[in-house]
Amino acid sequence: MKNYVNAPLLDFYMDLNKISLSEDAVSFVKPACGVINLEQEQAVPMIKVYPPRVKAVDFFEVLQQVSGVIKKNRPDMINELAKIEAALPVEATDREMFAAQAFIPDSNLLTSLKQDLPRDTFGLLMNHTVKLFMVRYAKKVENLRNFDQWLQGQCPVCGGRPSFALLDKEDGKRYLYCGLCEVRWRFQRLGCPFCLSNESQFFTLEGTEKYRVYFCDQCHGYIKTIDERKAGGANIDLFWEDINTLPLDIMAINEGYYNRPVGQPATNN
Repeated sequence: MKNYVNAPLLDFYMDLNKISLSEDAVSFVKPACGVINLEQEQAVPMIKVYPPRVKAVDFFEVLQQVSGVIKKNRPDMINELAKIEAALPVEATDREMFAAQAFIPDSNLLTSLKQDLPRDTFGLLMNHTVKLFMVRYAKKVENLRNFDQWLQGQCPVCGGRPSFALLDKEDGKRYLYCGLCEVRWRFQRLGCPFCLSNESQFFTLEGTEKYRVYFCDQCHGYIKTIDERKAGGANIDLFWEDINTLPLDIMAINEGYYNRPVGQPATNN
């Protein structure tokens, strides 16, 4: 599968992974016990109960580093990125508000800037900036909830749509994986995680039988999956498996299926 992935794309993600955050880049406030119990009973994503706090200085510093990575790997976007950077808030108070809004699910940062900016480039910049903080946030809150008991189609941390799945090598249990905050959680073995239909089908590619693409004809969603039992004992990094299997995304999309991120911070821009 790796032979079919665009090498510059791999370079792009390798450059992004070189951006480091300090240990205190993200913090959160633990709510009252009653709120926590309600959150677990009603399956509320943790981001809505333990809101992440990010310093504006850190947020905009990382944003500039992400912008630099995009410019390096996508020089065709340099002019669009310059336009976006010129439109970003300058005053400290405005920057604090902008950074806070970036981590509110379903927020629309593009509208808040009140300018005609390139939507796709803006989304690319903000999503990858937010992702770096969300991965750190997830590590800080993951011990506050048992992900094996979540059993929901949405991410227990950010509420986002899963981008990948894994079939456990021990007994074939299915775990979903969030491409934004990189957590994985238990889900029922069969059925669609998006519309919760009990029926779903899958296809595989000859020569890459460890990968499956499950698809649902009710909601037209799909999710890529790796069967750990057929991975030859290799260590599996779901982040890179998701990137390295982009040809499977293209095949599924060409067949009329989709896996759009919904309900995640900064994705509805």
